[in-house]
Amino acid sequence: MKRTRTCRECGIPMGIARTMNWNSDGTITQKGDPGHRMIFFESENLDRLWSRLAQLLGLTQEHVWDIVIDSKSRATRAFLYRTLPWHVNLLAHFIGYKTVISTIQAQGLVMGYGKITVGGQFPERGRPERITVFVEDPYSLPFFCGDFKGSAEVTERRPAEITYQALDHIRHQIDVTVSKERLEEKEFAWVDERPSKPGDIRYDRCPACGSPRELKQFRWDLGTGVIKDTRTDRRMAFFGTASLKSVFDELAHELGKRVTNDIIEIQRENTVAAMSAEEAGSGFEMLRFMAAIRGLGLLNRLEVSGDAMSVSMSNPSVPLYIVALSLGIYELGSGRRGQAEWGLDKDGDLSIEIKPA
Repeated sequence: MKRTRTCRECGIPMGIARTMNWNSDGTITQKGDPGHRMIFFESENLDRLWSRLAQLLGLTQEHVWDIVIDSKSRATRAFLYRTLPWHVNLLAHFIGYKTVISTIQAQGLVMGYGKITVGGQFPERGRPERITVFVEDPYSLPFFCGDFKGSAEVTERRPAEITYQALDHIRHQIDVTVSKERLEEKEFAWVDERPSKPGDIRYDRCPACGSPRELKQFRWDLGTGVIKDTRTDRRMAFFGTASLKSVFDELAHELGKRVTNDIIEIQRENTVAAMSAEEAGSGFEMLRFMAAIRGLGLLNRLEVSGDAMSVSMSNPSVPLYIVALSLGIYELGSGRRGQAEWGLDKDGDLSIEIKPA
């Protein structure tokens, strides 16, 4: 089955329909690995997040990117270690990386990661010392670099170093150099997501592939690897929630706890800039659906009382994102800046209270 083949009924790529579950609890999970959650989220602001974070902290963009690439590569490495078929490693050693990267290329097209092409490997057979790929219009350059680095490390079971350069305004060259050392088993450790609570989200399922028909509002360009929301023209991509949270955790560990508030502030800015007032004011049921189709979680409550807003969500995917989205929705609806108090209870439910700043 070609991943880029589309469903004859609804047009969704089969590489999505046969690998992803949209669940009634507001989550998206992989069919072959239900413990691995995904979100389907606007991706255009990711690289702005890293650049703006560097600006707020007085750091170089390269410094922040290095942290993002390293933490993303560790998450990718751990995930692939337990899901990558055993024969992929064997194929890489006997026939080279072109076959392996062709699989990654097809996956990138349906996931919204951009157009990936193999440049080559040295030597051409056996264990490589250097691997080159090109990517056009990546969903996030440091995220893609982290994915590529982690993929090489799990295939070779050896550490890798990565370099990248822009060839023009959309095309980039990424080179991975693999070391001779071996990675220990502990370097592939993976932490499972918290079990989710049941929910009551219902989708109109395609009778042919089983995907939500509501996905028809998104347009896949399978020539460029770009997904767009046809209602807003915003670019979308799929992310692993564990890897995104690990990047945020690593940034806070390396750069200080203030990073958490900075990430929320930057994403609030992004929400206000990207979301329309009509979207923000579309009501509880529409916002609940928008959160679920993106895999953000199960919105249980969104109440406005006077100049305050209260939000409660079960199975929150990335709490920092959801707090920032709530602040943006509050600002678009009220016309004023808000400040949030938020926390997770023992069951993992997220509660947010917003008042005027």
